[in-house]
Amino acid sequence: MRTRATSHLVLLLIVVLWTAQAVHSMEYLGRFMFHTYMVSVRWLQVLFIALSVSMGTMFILSLGRRPTSPQDRRLRPFVSVLVPARDEERVIEETVRCLARLDYHAGRRRRYEIIVIDDGSRDRTPRILRGLARELGIRVVRTAVGGRGKAAALNAGTRQARGRLLAVFDADARVAPDYLQRLVAALDDPRVGGVQGRRLFYNAGGNLLTRMQDDEFAVTYTALQRARQAAGAFVTFAGNGMLVRREALQAVGGWNEQALTEDIDLSVRLYLAGWRIRYCDDAVVWEEAVEGIGALLRQRTRWFEGALRCLGEQLPAMLVARVPLRVRLDMFFFLAGLLLATLALLTTYAYALVGLAGAVVLFLGIAREVMVAISAFFTLALVATVVRERGWSPLAVSWVLLRSSVFALHRVIVVPLAIARYVRGAVTGRVEWAKTSHLGTASRESAGEYPA
Repeated sequence: MRTRATSHLVLLLIVVLWTAQAVHSMEYLGRFMFHTYMVSVRWLQVLFIALSVSMGTMFILSLGRRPTSPQDRRLRPFVSVLVPARDEERVIEETVRCLARLDYHAGRRRRYEIIVIDDGSRDRTPRILRGLARELGIRVVRTAVGGRGKAAALNAGTRQARGRLLAVFDADARVAPDYLQRLVAALDDPRVGGVQGRRLFYNAGGNLLTRMQDDEFAVTYTALQRARQAAGAFVTFAGNGMLVRREALQAVGGWNEQALTEDIDLSVRLYLAGWRIRYCDDAVVWEEAVEGIGALLRQRTRWFEGALRCLGEQLPAMLVARVPLRVRLDMFFFLAGLLLATLALLTTYAYALVGLAGAVVLFLGIAREVMVAISAFFTLALVATVVRERGWSPLAVSWVLLRSSVFALHRVIVVPLAIARYVRGAVTGRVEWAKTSHLGTASRESAGEYPA
């Protein structure tokens, strides 16, 4: 994949302005016994306050009524179910059989089709799909040049699709039979361009790492999606278990084949074009959490690099788009929050290095009482969110908070890796799409544990 060179200018400008502010905040007071500097960290503390208040407010908003799909599910517009697959021999058969059991009919007629896009698989996936096509009547589309990424595969599938609604599932997806009914019912407003279900993991109990990912999705990610739905802010697609109007997709130019995270890229473009996305908490799509550190780092590096690229391409449009300010601010924090937090951490380290070099550093900041109050607000909001999802058990809540704190450490590795990949892509003009591998862990389907 190739990227537009102009998209890098935005992020370069952010780094230049940040560096200038970091240098400007240091004042050399002269040499007494030692070189002495006065450093104002107020701007970093203001950033911390903004991020903490934003996240804390979101957590509080999520404590309200859960965003469920409307009850009227009689409408049955034809839906094309798209499943991109590349080397998915371990999971694809169970996924297709699960989707074939969807209860989405008008009388006895099935009102959906299943299209699996074989994106140049080199394992047994093509053979498995041929058998499923004969048995279940699914359609198999093969990309001309495999391995170009999920967006390219989705464009190939979209061209063959008959539905005016497109549902997208990953090759490891598992859903209840009424999943499509719930998502389609949520398209009751012509301004809603798509719907996203709730993502959870069917192998959450596999090991400590999968439990940590489950904490992140079942608590933090779910809470933020609920809050965005309640506030009319930036609800996002999550790639798996999503439904989009073909009309809306065509209006923004289809799937962006240059995007590493095509779901986030499409979400941003839809909102900037005046569409909205709805979140349905009661429509659950189960998937497989990665079970190894290496796989997690590759997955999260791609996610963060994709957010960086989306920010670089869309920030100018975000500044001038005729969409509500709350949507634009939430969109910016979603794309740039981790970047800003990382830059703040690196800047703090840089200030500390000045002291280690033998200078005296005097810090000037906001009153400690204010910072403590902000930290307490965020912590209480987070605890309330954990209690909402995990129940009022001090031990269970403590374990979730501890696991979440440890899990957050992976970002110390992911962010530098993503920035390095981003810079390499900016220099070479080429970007590599790193696919998440699926192991085929036993799913909840075999245990009959799907929610009603």
